[in-house]
Amino acid sequence: MLKGSGGISDVEGDTQVARTFIDLTSVITSGAETIEVFTDLTQKCVSLLPVSSAGILLRDVAGDLQVVGASSASAHLLDLFQVQNEEGPCLECLETGEQVFDVELGSTKRWPRFSQLARHYQFSSVYALPLRSRRITVGALNLFAVSPLEPDRLVVAQALADAATLSLLQIDPQTENTIVMQRIQRAIEDRNALDQARGMISQRFGIDSEAALTRLVQVSRQTSTPLTSVARAVVRRDEQAPAFHALLEE
Repeated sequence: MLKGSGGISDVEGDTQVARTFIDLTSVITSGAETIEVFTDLTQKCVSLLPVSSAGILLRDVAGDLQVVGASSASAHLLDLFQVQNEEGPCLECLETGEQVFDVELGSTKRWPRFSQLARHYQFSSVYALPLRSRRITVGALNLFAVSPLEPDRLVVAQALADAATLSLLQIDPQTENTIVMQRIQRAIEDRNALDQARGMISQRFGIDSEAALTRLVQVSRQTSTPLTSVARAVVRRDEQAPAFHALLEE
């Protein structure tokens, strides 16, 4: 049972957890694209858990790490920093297949450059939780917080990481790893299109990246168009797509 915090009772907390997993299951079983599930999942981590930001990294077919989901620009930057500098909790998590965390960043000099950047964004605790497929760790869910998570919250966080893995497997735990890797590659390509669309929307309206993502998500829901399709319409400047015109409306 989740302990109440910030005026939220245990019962309310448990109800929120249950509702989150019901929502995630519904999104996954409805056939949503992996990148949409991951984007939604990072945001749910922030709303459900006492963390400030969340991000997801996956290992591509070449074995390189790619950022495929982030709840904020700071989370995206920290995940990207780990990839580019080969330093941080995510890399250790992928090597060991186990949870990796530091509840007092900088005190152990474990990841000096990563810790310095994380503290710059006011984070003092970080967690990397494995995404496992048939005993192979294909990625990690990263959580950034200003204070340590309680043990019961960490259990919920790992369950959310497992939910992310389900989106890759599309509910079937026997999915071959080659198929999983193909889905990862598709998610990476979708993420690249989404990032490019965010940049174009940011420049067009003079807004930051997070506001651009919010606009893309809103139009996706308003037009009942998959988020990746909205992003690709922007990148291609597809004037035939209803979502493209909806995005350009002031």
